[in-house]
Amino acid sequence: MSAKPPPKCPPPRDHPLLEKVKQALGGAVLSHGVTPEGHLCVLVPPDKVREAATAARDMGFDHVLSLSAVDYVAEGKFLVTYIFASYINPELRSQLLHIRAEIPRDNPRIASIADIFPSADYDERECHEMFGIQFEGNPHMGKRFLLDPDCCIDERTGKPLYPLRKDFKIPEWSLTG
Repeated sequence: MSAKPPPKCPPPRDHPLLEKVKQALGGAVLSHGVTPEGHLCVLVPPDKVREAATAARDMGFDHVLSLSAVDYVAEGKFLVTYIFASYINPELRSQLLHIRAEIPRDNPRIASIADIFPSADYDERECHEMFGIQFEGNPHMGKRFLLDPDCCIDERTGKPLYPLRKDFKIPEWSLTG
């Protein structure tokens, strides 16, 4: 029996930021929901991620708290999640804004937002190393900083392997204990 994949967005509910986000993004909001902790989550097309990040900045969010991905291997997709927060804006200090986008697993590319939010740089690089997602426009893309340069390379093809993909197989030579 396989585990049920997590939802792309939590169940829809009203949220104080929803109208502001919808106004800023227009028709780019494909769906929305509110997390159990009360944070707004919106799903946007991948080509609207930079527009959504700019809108989050213009609303007063001042940094990317987290950027991660979920591998929906059965659907052939990754769900990239950006979580925006604010230290400066008192109205937003208690809020987190989740912006999510689906990208294809066979050619995982999405625009970088590191020039809009410098705090996204390391997270984009980590997602690249762990999932193989290419964040186009990130000047540090492809330079390893977490994994050893010799780690996770397919010995037959010489291509990198990505340890957080669900189809990653632990090499026989790895240390186990």
